[in-house]
Amino acid sequence: MVSLRFMTLAFAACAAMAQNANELFEKAPPHVEAALRERVRAFYQAHVDGKFRAADAVVHEDSKEVFFGSKKEQIRGFEIIRLQYSDNFANATAVVAVDTDFLMPGFGKRQVKIPLTTLWKFEDGQWWWYVRSPEHGVDTPFGTMKPGAEQEDVLGRLANMPNVEAIRKQIAVSKTEVVLNGSEPGSDEVVIVNGMPGEVDLEFVCASVPGLEAKLDKERLAGGERATLRFTFQPPHKLAKDPVEGTLRIAQTAQVIPIRIAFTPPPDLQKAPPKP
Repeated sequence: MVSLRFMTLAFAACAAMAQNANELFEKAPPHVEAALRERVRAFYQAHVDGKFRAADAVVHEDSKEVFFGSKKEQIRGFEIIRLQYSDNFANATAVVAVDTDFLMPGFGKRQVKIPLTTLWKFEDGQWWWYVRSPEHGVDTPFGTMKPGAEQEDVLGRLANMPNVEAIRKQIAVSKTEVVLNGSEPGSDEVVIVNGMPGEVDLEFVCASVPGLEAKLDKERLAGGERATLRFTFQPPHKLAKDPVEGTLRIAQTAQVIPIRIAFTPPPDLQKAPPKP
């Protein structure tokens, strides 16, 4: 079962998400990606196997006391959702969905898949798991978390987090399809609402289409705030256009929301008489 100590440290790592969005989504060279992925797998596989000394082999020297002092819990499985880099690939965060049991006073034990974010640094030719001190509290998607005297408050916050789907439903979009005029300039928009108490980082990606621009008015969304994803289209010609698929990504929850971009056909095609 996931202990409060383990969860607090995991949420503390979410502080790394408060970096510049351009840094978060740096694309790593293949050898950097492969090296980090191997170390992350080793760390979490040790928790699946219950071999915590193997996990310690990838823990940074400065964080060993914290790792030794935390309660070790075996997990059923894990999936690496995303690896994000900063500081010219000297630091990274790993978003991993962990299959485990979570015990909450008054709520009992539940089997859940929880997205956890851990911090990694590159030093002496290797990637190392490490933690920052959560003494002063950190901002997470679930609000500011502090250990010690505020444990009951933290438990109360976590009680509202039964599974990944419940978390993800707190990020709402007004629609998942936009329709643009395929032959005339036009626009459409999607509104994103953050129902969580803490901040989340947004990113939208889609295939390149001549004349199409998609822009978020906010890339970091505080709790209770909303952002607008606006699409504008300047058609380079009046020929029919195929729809394209885009994705809205929420870093802290490892969430990917598909958004379809459709284009209305030219007027001559709309008015074409039906075939006999």
